[in-house]
Formats: sequence, C-alpha cells, structure tokens
Amino acid sequence: MFLYRLLNLLLFPLTFGYVCWKAVRHKQLRYLLQRLGLGLIGIPKHCCWFHCASVGEVNTALPLLQELHRRKPEQNFLITTNTPTGANIVDRQQQPYLYHAYLPFDWLLSVTLFVSSLKPTELYIIETELWPNLFCAAHSSRVPIVIINGRLSPRTTATFGWVRSVLGRLLRLADHIYARSEADQAAFIKLGAHADKVSMLGNLKYSPPALQTADRPDINTEYIVAASTHDDEELKILTCWLQLDRHELLVIAPRHPERRDEIVQQLSELTDAIALRSRNDAITAAIKVYLLDTVGELNHWFADARLVIMGGSFIPRGGHNLLEPAHFGKAVIFGPSMENFQDEARLMLNQHAAVQVDSIDALCQQLQHFLANQDALQSLENNVAETTAGFRHIVADYADVICARMKAQDKSWEPSGERP
Repeated sequence: MFLYRLLNLLLFPLTFGYVCWKAVRHKQLRYLLQRLGLGLIGIPKHCCWFHCASVGEVNTALPLLQELHRRKPEQNFLITTNTPTGANIVDRQQQPYLYHAYLPFDWLLSVTLFVSSLKPTELYIIETELWPNLFCAAHSSRVPIVIINGRLSPRTTATFGWVRSVLGRLLRLADHIYARSEADQAAFIKLGAHADKVSMLGNLKYSPPALQTADRPDINTEYIVAASTHDDEELKILTCWLQLDRHELLVIAPRHPERRDEIVQQLSELTDAIALRSRNDAITAAIKVYLLDTVGELNHWFADARLVIMGGSFIPRGGHNLLEPAHFGKAVIFGPSMENFQDEARLMLNQHAAVQVDSIDALCQQLQHFLANQDALQSLENNVAETTAGFRHIVADYADVICARMKAQDKSWEPSGERP
C-alpha cells in the first residue's frame, strides 16, 4: 500500500490535470468536485451504494436495483460511475430512489471525504473495480464491501509482486464476493480472497435489461440496428448496407454518441439521407440511415428491430454484450473480435442463437440471407428465446442475498428517512 500511495502522490499532477480536462470537456463542474470527494449536496445519507465503472456496469445493475426497489421501496440507492456516459444512463432513469455521484479519484483524502459525508450502509462493487484507497476508506468507516457479478480478467490474475499482494489484501477486505462463474470464483481465491467468502451466483449480464418509458419517434418502416458501433464500423456497415439495396431503415447507435459529427461527416460521403435522433429528425421514406446519437435509448430500439448487428466486433475492440438484444428475442450477427464477451459469444453460438462472421463481406451475405428468408430468421429467433429463458432467475438470486444482508444489518429495517 505504501508503494501504491507513493505512486499516487507522484502522479498527482497528471491525474488532477486529467480530471480537470474531463470536467472542461464535458462542461461539468460537478464532475470535478465529486472526483475530489466534494459537491455531494442533494444526495441523502445512508444510501445503499453501488459502484459501476461505466455504461455496461450501470446497465447490468439497473434490473437488480429495480427489483430491490420493488421489494424495499423505502430504501435509497446511490450509483457512482467513473464516466459522464454512465452518469447519463442513471440520470435518464428519473427515479426518486436512485441518486448518482461520480466516484472520487482514488486519493485517500477524496474517498475518505466521500465516505464520511454520505455514510453509506454498504458498498457493492459491480464486477471488479479494485481501488486500494476506496477499499481502505470504506473498511475503516465500517462500510461492508461486497463484490457482485465478480469477474477477473486474465491480465489481473497474471499480476505478480507487490501489485498481486495489494490486490490480495483488497479482496480480503471484502465481506463477500459473488462471482459470475466458477472460473471467476476460483480466480478470486487464487488471487488471495478467503475461500469461504467467495460464492458463485451467476452472471447478471445474462439477465433481462431494465426498461423505462421512452419517447421514441413513430417508425413506419421496418429497420435493423447496428448497436454500439465504434470508429470505422459505421462506414463499413453502411457501405455493406447500401450494396444490399434493402428497403429497411438502418439504425446506427454509436457506443460514444459524442462522435456524431465525425460519423455524419464520414457517412455523408455515401449518402445524404441521414437523420439524427438528437435533432428529432423525421423518419421519412427517403431516409436511409437513422443515427441514434443519444444515451440510454438503445434497448427500446431492439424491441422492434428485424435483426441486430453488434458493433465493437468488426474492429479490434473486443465486442459488446450480445445478450442485451437477445433478451428481446432478436437475431444477432457479430464480427470476429469478441474477446471481452467470450462466454456470451460461446453460449449463443453453441445454442445456434447468433451468427459470427469473419468480415464485413460475410456480414453482407448473412444480412441478405436472413432478411430475405423469414423461416431462417424465425428459427434463429426461436433459439434465442430458448437460450435466454433460463436466465430470468439471476436478478432474483442476487436480490435475495442483498436483501438478506440488509436485513441482517438492520433487523428492524428502518428507512433512512433522510432526503435532501
């Protein structure tokens, strides 16, 4: 820990400069203040605290939080994120029981200020965010630390020396670790967690996504969705799509909506028939591409899509979660790069519930095959429905253990009673 804190001190000018740059870029004074452990006005004390790194983890947590609220409507929940995009997802929920703050940068003073100001009842880490000063500050303040949907990357498990020692110590500070798989359970124990404090409870990312009412525009045409695309994928997918000359609308939902100007400039080289969600452009018969350049609406577009292309997989990015569209019963086609979602990809492929291609040319062929052959498309969708049906219990399983922990902490189950 001494070496970590020394490095933290030496790197302070760089990290503080980064925080300032992000605050200016996103025009958010709140980002700067809360990353310093300040600016927490309006957040009640004694929330149940969930930390989600960014968009993916927020989307993973929301169905669980909805279920916890259904069971214990008097409880307040705080979600912290590292990124403004994650914050936008939380803010869009507009739920009185959900509060958001940015996680303080991992300086001991910042996290100590944060924890002492808000006095959370428990800290739930979604997946794996092992911040040494955060863990130490929470533990010193007697805030129980629980890792849920826990996972460890091969890079983390391969660490050695003082880094491995620090990670092992942090894991031993956790009250419990609920791993998403038996392999992750074994990895946590190997890294230093107490074996009797690690359980396998399943992957929350396999559970159905949370939905809120969305003001979606009227769509009078069939469409497909290219979801969570990255730089260069939009251009490649549109080039393929125009070659097919299909009647359906192509909806492109970039992973980072702030890239809209760059995307529009690229796509305009191929067609001017582009509409933007952020401008509330009308979807007319002449429109070829609809750019969903907003945050938090993608799931609502999965529901009526004929088919989904998963972005982040046609460039060396590692892919995105196939199960989000799959829970809507949609056929999904994805590219060769799925390193970050290998388990999900393997599951879907083994059940013949998705199609993987090795190139954009192969994507064109599969799009033409499934869109022109309703029987083949329906067969794929049937496999999707069968595959996802078995995952609906996972949220309830996690809610059971969290509610049991809450009840054990306070048998009278007194609500916080504190509102801003």
